[in-house]
Amino acid sequence: MIQTIHKLGRPSIVLLITFVSVSTSLFITSMVFYVWQRSAISNIGIAAAILTPLTVAPFVSWYLLGVLMKVSALEQEMRLLASLDPLTGLLNRRAFFNDAKVLVNYAIREQISVSIVALDLDKFKSINDTYGHSAGDLALTNFTKVLKSCCRQSDVIGRLGGEEFAILLPNTSADEAYQFTQRLHLALGHSSIKVENTLIKYTVSIGLLSLVPTQMDTIESLLHKVDGSLYLAKNSGRNRTVVYGR
Repeated sequence: MIQTIHKLGRPSIVLLITFVSVSTSLFITSMVFYVWQRSAISNIGIAAAILTPLTVAPFVSWYLLGVLMKVSALEQEMRLLASLDPLTGLLNRRAFFNDAKVLVNYAIREQISVSIVALDLDKFKSINDTYGHSAGDLALTNFTKVLKSCCRQSDVIGRLGGEEFAILLPNTSADEAYQFTQRLHLALGHSSIKVENTLIKYTVSIGLLSLVPTQMDTIESLLHKVDGSLYLAKNSGRNRTVVYGR
């Protein structure tokens, strides 16, 4: 319904409703004259049948369509907010898995490569403990900004919780994905946050998996695999990318 309104335009819908109202009013009035008086509709009847809906229908339909469009816009906004992380504006965990699942299934069907990236900010707890949670939030929003600057519009980015993030890079080879992670490391190296006149630098550890998925693969199973590589990155010095299987 809303799609039809947007496609045809509110004025066109109002004209259509008014035309239908007038036509229906004429038909009903004609039937009343025929049943009750066994005669054709009079000129007064025709005038009343036309003027009544012509006066009422445009204003009522314009108002109701406006209300309907506002409700629809509010519903879309609420649906969007329900899928986004309130701090970073990235997809939340549920929305990320939903969108990534679609792309993984597409990659399985078309037999194209995808890359899964798991990211975790290094020593994030120390930022919170030393400078407070507001500094931690600033680091997360700054990281999101840097991350988006390195990603393509087609990439699916999600905050899975805390300082944990994930990205699905569709139609991306292993070399391309690795180059992406190196650009991100480099960009973070030139970035910092300022808290009480103190510049704070931070890094990220990354696990990376690139493959042409099979029917056995799901976004959950792929993330489980790449989490192992992320764990190795965290435990082998941090601020690095570990590729699954290497």
